[in-house]
Amino acid sequence: MGPNVLMWNTKDITTAPTSWSIIYDKAYAGVITVPDNPIQIADAALYLSHTKPELGITDPYELTQPQMDAVVTLLKEQRALVKKYWALASDEVDLFKSGDAHVGAAWPYQANTLRAAGVPVQDIIPSEGATGWADSWMISTHAQHPNCAYLWINHVMTPKVQAQQALSFGETPANTKACAEMDALQPGSCKQYHADASPAYFSSIKFWKTPVRQCGNGQNTCLDYSAWQRAWQQVKQ
Repeated sequence: MGPNVLMWNTKDITTAPTSWSIIYDKAYAGVITVPDNPIQIADAALYLSHTKPELGITDPYELTQPQMDAVVTLLKEQRALVKKYWALASDEVDLFKSGDAHVGAAWPYQANTLRAAGVPVQDIIPSEGATGWADSWMISTHAQHPNCAYLWINHVMTPKVQAQQALSFGETPANTKACAEMDALQPGSCKQYHADASPAYFSSIKFWKTPVRQCGNGQNTCLDYSAWQRAWQQVKQ
């Protein structure tokens, strides 16, 4: 699991930002980068839930049409400021290495990779919080050997394997006992990847979920993921 963090080059931006507002700020036109993904809509929705409470956004993944319209307006304004939308983590790493990007939305993996390469970057979860992702293993209902599948699940949940996976993929392990294993493999990595973070840290992350028409208030006025995909294409036109 991991958050979408705000990352910036500390040499180019000497005053540490505390808000997502920086990636919508015209002062940084041409040096901003954000993911090329419809789920980026949730990041903008989370920001608007704090800056425009009158929109009534309570869940960044449950948006009505008027709320989506406000998000699209913000993202269209941001589009003129974006140097490049990144699709792969390596794309963003290259943008920061070359100096083409000074600030943007990132994952801890990019931040740690850049620091290891000597690029002076810092990352935070801003005051508004952040969206984030959590990967999971699944077993097919038609698995021919379900017992073996469950044995595999048990294996990958062990501290050592969790540590190896976390360092390989750049994520926070689900098993907190992986912390010591991570530090044994790569000193300082437990804290670096927030494996020892407090519950408050994880509660600040709005984890991804698929947008559906059913809103959390029992109504069916929210937009599903296909509508999000159309909205994202509208942003990038």
